[in-house]
Amino acid sequence: MKKAILLFWPSFLIAGFATMMFFSIFDPYELSLHGARLFADKLTAYSVFFLIAWSFGALNTAIVLLLEKPVQDVNRFCPVPPPSASMGDPDQA
Repeated sequence: MKKAILLFWPSFLIAGFATMMFFSIFDPYELSLHGARLFADKLTAYSVFFLIAWSFGALNTAIVLLLEKPVQDVNRFCPVPPPSASMGDPDQA
């Protein structure tokens, strides 16, 4: 549950911010593809863009969560501890 919260909450905030920034510059009624309007109403445009931005934000956050794992978890690397000084030096015993 904690990983889901770490994944979806930041991506939700990113999507909200991206939607506000995008639609403060572009009007949903002016978005067209080959002369045809993309969306019938503004709410549909806001919703579709928000869900697309949320999915890209979730992908970005998932990559960050993957990269922040310790090296032991990623490639099962367990370094051999260095020999202690007492084993190699008879004078220290």
